[in-house]
Amino acid sequence: MSVTGISTSSINAIKGTEFEGMSIQMMAAMVMLEVGATKKKEAEMKISDMKAQNDKAKALNNLLDRMNAELGKYTKDEDKDKEGRGEILKKYATEAKGLGVDTSGWTIEVTIPGTSQKAVCGCNKSAEQVRAIASSIQHMAENCNSDNQTQMVKLQDFMGQYNSFVSGASDQIKNANQILQGLAKN
Repeated sequence: MSVTGISTSSINAIKGTEFEGMSIQMMAAMVMLEVGATKKKEAEMKISDMKAQNDKAKALNNLLDRMNAELGKYTKDEDKDKEGRGEILKKYATEAKGLGVDTSGWTIEVTIPGTSQKAVCGCNKSAEQVRAIASSIQHMAENCNSDNQTQMVKLQDFMGQYNSFVSGASDQIKNANQILQGLAKN
């Protein structure tokens, strides 16, 4: 059994890579900066997701405000008011569906008598049914805001990791410089 010597060049550098000729501290710093950059990208994606959630919450609240402004004139549960509420729901159904609201029951598709053409009609709704729909939309907006609070905690974690890796890289570079200064003095 024989033991061969270990080349210092294989310890201090990885041949044929961007690390060739670098000290171990500089390699560690480069790796830490790369991981830090990844954490920064993850944080930026999280920020983008949070912005989308915030925009959705605003859109839901805006939809609800506009619907409520129009629904306010229908205060009774008479047929005329039920029809009016149904027409308002029909008006906003497509927008609500685009925001992820379950609009089943807001409208019905009917065949126009004597033709094969279809028409969309608003379903007549009681005041209680409309309150339930409004409550559902408000709940969705609140869930978006609640989710953003959870995402903020995750974002803070990513930023903490980023800061930790950048700080570690800085420490490695400082250590490498101290070693070089010590060697230069000798």
